[in-house]
Amino acid sequence: MEWATKVLSWTLWMPLIGAVLVLLVPHRQRVLAYAVALVTTLVTLGLTGVLMAQFDPNTPGYQFLERVPWLPEYGVAYLLGIDGVSLWLVALTAALGVLSVGYVSLVSPVERPREFLFHLLLLETALLGVFMSLDLVLFYVFFELTLVPTYFLIALWGGERRAYAALKFFLYTFFGSLFMLLAALWLAFSHYRATGEMTFELMRLQAFVAQGGVPFEVQKWLFLGFALAFAIKLPLVPFHTWWPLAMGEAPMPVVVLFLKTGAYAFLRFALPLFPEAAQAFAPIGMALAAVAVVYAAIVATMQLDMKQVALYAVVSHAGFIMMGLFALNTIGFTGSVLQQINHGVTMGAMFLLLGMLQARTGTLSIQQLGGLKAQMPLFSALFLLVMLAAVALPGTNGFIGEFLCLLGAYQATQGGSIAPFWVVLGATGTVLAAVYMLWMFQRVFYGPVPERLRSVRDLTVAEVMLVIPLMVLIFWIGLRPIHFTLPIEHAAKAHATTVWAPTPALPTREASQTPMFDLPSLAFIPIAQPNFTKTRAFDNPLLQVPPACRGNRMSAPCTVLLAKQGEPTLCTVPLAKRGEPKGGGQLVLGGLEVPW
Repeated sequence: MEWATKVLSWTLWMPLIGAVLVLLVPHRQRVLAYAVALVTTLVTLGLTGVLMAQFDPNTPGYQFLERVPWLPEYGVAYLLGIDGVSLWLVALTAALGVLSVGYVSLVSPVERPREFLFHLLLLETALLGVFMSLDLVLFYVFFELTLVPTYFLIALWGGERRAYAALKFFLYTFFGSLFMLLAALWLAFSHYRATGEMTFELMRLQAFVAQGGVPFEVQKWLFLGFALAFAIKLPLVPFHTWWPLAMGEAPMPVVVLFLKTGAYAFLRFALPLFPEAAQAFAPIGMALAAVAVVYAAIVATMQLDMKQVALYAVVSHAGFIMMGLFALNTIGFTGSVLQQINHGVTMGAMFLLLGMLQARTGTLSIQQLGGLKAQMPLFSALFLLVMLAAVALPGTNGFIGEFLCLLGAYQATQGGSIAPFWVVLGATGTVLAAVYMLWMFQRVFYGPVPERLRSVRDLTVAEVMLVIPLMVLIFWIGLRPIHFTLPIEHAAKAHATTVWAPTPALPTREASQTPMFDLPSLAFIPIAQPNFTKTRAFDNPLLQVPPACRGNRMSAPCTVLLAKQGEPTLCTVPLAKRGEPKGGGQLVLGGLEVPW
């Protein structure tokens, strides 16, 4: 195994190694415990730097694959890999881990620091595992492992309602994940019945479904099982009620580190595994996402606590992420992934700043604050920049992410299955975001300074240094997004083979006769936007139509296996109308006309 490949496992387990080392530190050595945790997160970040240096952004698919049999008799493997999507989320998790430990060390020390840092580092390992796992059982283990340290961090170090908040968080998310587990087991046993081999590997199950191994009606139920678990974890309206309570009571480092695992799980597992079901449920998903954007923005406007405003802003941002995903096209996919990165960057910076403010004032109540612009000018300037990124000001990362999500959603309306109304509704969320953020900023930072806040000091150099890396990313992504979108777009090519239609120009007939893949790689490639839509049925014996081409409406030209002269050839073929006789029309497959 190459050394670069082993770095993936070292990156995954390094925080856990550090967590164990932290527990070995004597009770009274608080500074040493913080130092061990900080060094551990810095080493983890350095290992992600090695991954990024070795990663080839021009190569689609997974890289640094590691496969070790775990429970071979049950088809379970220790299977890790990353692509252009998970690469950024792994790096962001490592970076936020450093900032979270730095916050606890420099800004707001906690009681029982050894135990707190142990659970925080364990949470980082669980999140890294979620973004690296390519085996459904391994993914489920890490997906559920995120609940354990988060539960204890809330229950032991949370706010006044920490016990209730921790319990609600655990029950909500654990119950939802059971549906995903049942769906994964059903899928694996279906593969076993059809092939005689048990497996939970994502790529093999994806190929099995693509070859027609799961009927469409069953696909819909399996997709719903995965979707329910991920929608709760996202959180997506109406499954979001645990989020403002649990994260409102959680210590600030937990909120900073807790990334969008639900959104990532949607794009990594639910959509690629069940492409036909994803297309069928796309209108419903788009509607829920648009409602989430507006609903959460309206609720945020009515909050009287700065942390609650930010938490509902997260729910609204989750709506934009899902609008991009359910657009089922490359633009929406790219915007969705970029918005997940933006969430970690922008909201991570905002929660860090809110934690620094709370450490000074003892409250985040909007009614008890005021005039901070005169009292804390440096803090006010940094918070203003982060707030403008959260409302998607052009030049910041938020603008690029939301623009691509909305553009992809609008493009999806051209197929006719998604109503433009939902895109317009979602777009109003950008206006509402400006309303609730600017109104909060006006009440907190302007006006008279309360007497008890006149002695509040501004940020220290160490605190500024915690926020500066995220500020740099806000403007780097906003001004040079191609550095981040290029690997994502290459990762999108793999999804284009099963889920959606990218938008390059329609190929010529000569190009369409050229094989694009070796036969074992099998798959469906939508290659262009259609110039017509028509009900059709593929029943010609010359055609072997992949499952992703089946349905009631043709939404794009597609790749089929064309059996010509007894030899199957994988050709990319545009659809063309050839008149409308009563019996139907004709498909033009390269130079071959096939009745339909």
